[in-house]
Order: sequence, then structure tokens, then C-alpha cells
Amino acid sequence: MRKPNLFLVGAPKAGTSLLWAILKEHKDIFFSRNPEKEMNYFSFNELSDNSYYKDYKIKNEKEYLNAFKKGKNVRYLADGSVSYFSYGSIPKKLYKFNSEAKIIIIVRDPILRAFSHYKMDKRMGYATKPFYEYLVNKNNKYDPFIHQYIENSLYYKQIHNFLEYFKSEQVLVIRLENIEKDIYRLFNFLEIEPIKNLNNDRVINPNKVPINIISRTLQHNRYLATVLKKIIPKRVVRFLDFLFYKKAAKIELASKERFLLEKYLEEDYKNFNKKYDI
Repeated sequence: MRKPNLFLVGAPKAGTSLLWAILKEHKDIFFSRNPEKEMNYFSFNELSDNSYYKDYKIKNEKEYLNAFKKGKNVRYLADGSVSYFSYGSIPKKLYKFNSEAKIIIIVRDPILRAFSHYKMDKRMGYATKPFYEYLVNKNNKYDPFIHQYIENSLYYKQIHNFLEYFKSEQVLVIRLENIEKDIYRLFNFLEIEPIKNLNNDRVINPNKVPINIISRTLQHNRYLATVLKKIIPKRVVRFLDFLFYKKAAKIELASKERFLLEKYLEEDYKNFNKKYDI
């Protein structure tokens, strides 16, 4: 059975869902099924030990490969899991699994990424404190919130982990802010035809919060949500979305929070910009 040879690994909250939605429309790319995104196979142990996310995870290779069995006669079998960006142990696992694979990484302004990550966690009920209270706890390496907000914004450090195993020509780094032109760099990198009439103006992860136990369960269980979306008519899904969710309250990044983020991320971001002229 063929192995996946394309990994969309992150960074989290940097546009991976948009990129996934674009790439899964291409005839030469097949993403996994059930779940379509965030399989987390290679990060299962790391998430179990170090994360507050309790998402669907595939635990063995047979189950993992079966998720791609319908991807016949395509150039790429693709796994989109942003948790692979978060842990330094993952690149080695991916390399041992398929040393010829290609890696796609999308980034955005690291401060906005960190704040967006916090806002998502707050909507989902994970983050219960003000953002500032998490940031001042930065030196606590065992705090999973610090890992998600700070470590995932250290782009130079995290990308370097992949380049320790994969050749530079196997790793593509693009910016969300430049997505309209960088998407064609991506097609060139994959050596596939660009998608015609490409629409980048789509909202993938809307700013909404669950209002009852049903919507909270669906938001935390990607596998169940994926299955239900496949069997329930779209008009019913839209009605349930209206019934079970409400628009999240707007949160602004405070100046003291920005100050701390700049302090924590400045050196890494300088190194990133020096190496990646994108």
C-alpha cells in the first residue's frame, strides 16, 4: 500500500485550513478521509502527554494507511496535521516513514498567529484566563498553553527541525499574507498544474462559539463531526449551525500582551526573515 508523500504541517492558525481547502480540490492530491484533516497519527503520543486537545487520533499504521486507500491514481497522498509543526520529535518520525515526502509550511505574522490561537482556545472553552496571564507564565515549559502560543510562533526554530532531516528542496515555506502569489510557488514546488479560477476568499474557521453540549461535543470531536457532515444534507447542517452556535465576542490584543510577544518572538523572527526571503 502506498504511503502518504505530502505533509501540510502548519503552522497552526496560520492559514493551513485555507491551504487544505484549496489543495484538496486538485485532481493530483488526495487528502485522508475520516478525518480529512488533523489525523495526528505521528503526534499521537506527544498530544496525549502534552496537550489539552482531545481530538480524534489514529493509533496504528494500518488504520492510518486505510484512510488513504481511495486515493488511487493521484500523485500525492496528503496528510494535513498542524500538530506535526508543534513538536521537535515529529520531523524524524516523518522522515523514517517516508524520506522522499514533501513538506508544506505556511506562516503569518507570529504575534497575530499566537493571539489567533488563544482566541480559538477561548472559543472552544480550553483557555479560561486572560491572554496576558498565560504569557507571563512563559518560563513554565510544562504549560501546554505556552507551548501552543509561543513555541508555534517560533518559526525559525520549528522549521529548522524539519531541515535537520529533509532536504531544503523538499520543504516549502509560504506566507499567508502573500497567499495569492505564493500559491503558484506551491504548485511549482509540487510540479502540478495550477487550479483554474482559484478562489482564496473563503472563510474556513468562522469566529463562532458552541452554546450547548451537542455543539461543544462536535467541536471537540473532529471524527464525529466529519462523519455527520457526510450523511446530513447541507441545508440541515446550515440550520444546525445557526441553532447551535453564536458569534464569538470580539477580543482585542492588549498593548502589554503585544509587548511580551514581541519580546519572546523577536530574535527568532529576525532569524526567520533573514533565512526565508518570502
